[in-house]
Amino acid sequence: MIQKLYALVAGECCADNPDSPQHQEILLPGHLLSSILKERFEEYLAGIQAQITSEVRKSTTGVTFSDNKFVTKAMGKVYSDIGRRVTFFLATGNLVSPTGLDLQQTSGFTIIAEKLNFYRYISHFRCVHRGAFFAELKTTTVRKLLPEAWGFLCPVHTPDGSPCGLLNHFAHKCKILTSAPSVKNIPSLLLSLGMSQPFDTTIHPSKFVSVQLDGEIIGWASSSLCSRMATALRTWKTEGLENIPLELEIGLVPRSKGGQYPGLFLFSTPARMMRPVQLLSNKKTDLVGSFEQVYMDIACSQEEIDPGFSTHVEISPTHVLSLLANLTPFSDFNQSPRNMYQCQMSKQTMGTPSGVIHHRTDNKLYRLQTGQTPIVRPALHDVYQMDHFPNGTNAVVAVISYTGYDMEDAMILNKSAHERGFAHGTVYKSMIVDLSPEGSRTSSEKHFGIGKSFGGSESSAFNRMCNKLDSDGVALVGSRVRSGDPLCAYVDRTTGKTSFEKYKGDEEAFVEEVRMIGGDVPSKECTKIHFKLRVPRSPVIGDKFSSRHGQKGVCSQKWPSIDMPFSESGIQPDVIINPHAFPSRMTIGMFVESLAGKAGAMHGIAQDATPFRFNEQDTPSAYFGEQLRAAGYNYHGNEPMYSGITGKEFEADIYIGLVYYQRLRHMVGDKWQVRTTGKVDKLTRQPVKVSYCSSYLSFKGHLPHCYD
Repeated sequence: MIQKLYALVAGECCADNPDSPQHQEILLPGHLLSSILKERFEEYLAGIQAQITSEVRKSTTGVTFSDNKFVTKAMGKVYSDIGRRVTFFLATGNLVSPTGLDLQQTSGFTIIAEKLNFYRYISHFRCVHRGAFFAELKTTTVRKLLPEAWGFLCPVHTPDGSPCGLLNHFAHKCKILTSAPSVKNIPSLLLSLGMSQPFDTTIHPSKFVSVQLDGEIIGWASSSLCSRMATALRTWKTEGLENIPLELEIGLVPRSKGGQYPGLFLFSTPARMMRPVQLLSNKKTDLVGSFEQVYMDIACSQEEIDPGFSTHVEISPTHVLSLLANLTPFSDFNQSPRNMYQCQMSKQTMGTPSGVIHHRTDNKLYRLQTGQTPIVRPALHDVYQMDHFPNGTNAVVAVISYTGYDMEDAMILNKSAHERGFAHGTVYKSMIVDLSPEGSRTSSEKHFGIGKSFGGSESSAFNRMCNKLDSDGVALVGSRVRSGDPLCAYVDRTTGKTSFEKYKGDEEAFVEEVRMIGGDVPSKECTKIHFKLRVPRSPVIGDKFSSRHGQKGVCSQKWPSIDMPFSESGIQPDVIINPHAFPSRMTIGMFVESLAGKAGAMHGIAQDATPFRFNEQDTPSAYFGEQLRAAGYNYHGNEPMYSGITGKEFEADIYIGLVYYQRLRHMVGDKWQVRTTGKVDKLTRQPVKVSYCSSYLSFKGHLPHCYD
């Protein structure tokens, strides 16, 4: 370290960049939990020591440490609820530590793995955050995408807001080491290759560089010998010889003026990022780390291999992208911000969160009822079996300015397609009725069931409420409930009065499931009921949709089928979008998907949309255009279409094809904010934001008065 400091001051080497993935490791959950447990145990032992010391000072006759009762008594006086503290950490993500564990934040260590859809769920486990401390910095240095991140961090899958560049996702082949392999035989192997002993007095720093294993100097060698040793180690580890683990990172830093400090650096510690590439010398798979990759020549494809210079080649060029970025079809034809938007919108889609929804009791769950497998999909779609969790629907999309309702990213839905179930979804909501003393506001004992009405006389209103329930006082499974309808009835044992727990939602719902929850003792009476309510959500005006290319739009109108344009074969589009959505955004991948989807539907095949498949010599327009021509369609995807209103042919051919559309969870049913009654501000006459109002935005005062 002293030699490195002198070299830095003399300008012979540069300072290490802490913002570069080359010098970073991952803080793993297990390592964080073990640090917390270690600190808690140390606190506990220190408390026992202090207690015993206090007992010794107080005792006049002395104490016997071999007496189990004395030790047990001392331990009993020390608070030792370690499990509760760990539970608190996992539940809140807040770190309560006297030392801070050398971390730069004390909160935000845990998140909930949301099951909005499967794409969002799986992304949580490939996500890495730089830290809350860096989000407050005014500089953008920590957010920059550096070349050292190639193959380890996805250049596309990051939010476009304040966490941009701080919240990243691993490339889909990047792996994090969780255990340290055995490397005890490496020093002896390197000594046999000619490495000098670490305390050899004959070496000179100007001619030799250090050889380090996990930060410990194990010897010295010349630059040429270091190169030969690195080559031998790499051959041994890829071929499984000499017990060299494949996870060993071999970073050979050559001498340079003002570059990184030279040496042969070997790493076997956990928490490092590694990824697979192919070693050209023996065609075996080699795991490389972020430190060593900077000093290696890895060709992106077989065509880019430079004989005598390239040592490795990428197994696939798509390994640079994350899983979600790989699921964007033809992403290499899109502008990069659109691919970023798609990575975010695919996680906001009303899709299929689970295959066992009937067993789940989430507070809120979205489900797409008419999900389909995409005709156009990358190879990883099948590898990860994403067909088990469909995230959208194949739609016939026409690019045409037809009615004026498609301006500014608005889109028109075919009303008949909507009635056939296009993008129909469901929201499942949970509600728990708790009659236990802990969950009740009163101390009186209650039980589920129907008793007498208040005052002893059964009124017509009481009878109407009871008629909507089963004989046990619980709503029937499959029954429809509206705001104010009873879900269950319960009786106060003291007064005998029957009360009702009512549905308070604004939307009509159906009782999907009813779960009776008993107490801790099997013989104890049921004290809780869990209701799972199903709220139908058919698309309405104002709901958001998106293609897989970051082209999101709002449903502006459900157009009658008789007025929709139609092709010569009688095909009517499910969706109409405006041509102005394309020029500024340059989402050419959506054009290609439309071509490929149309050809795939005509030939009954799934089209491979893996990025980087095509090039300037082998273009996708020619590949899919020939398929369309073989099916009897226009080579370029255009078709003559006729107005549904006049029946006349349009002067221009219309670009029409199949595009996989996603319905986003942003729906008018969750976001309407209009009321005309309630408190208003005296000056502006606008609604006052109060907790008991369901919404607080009024149209009055924002719209001009019309006198004609």
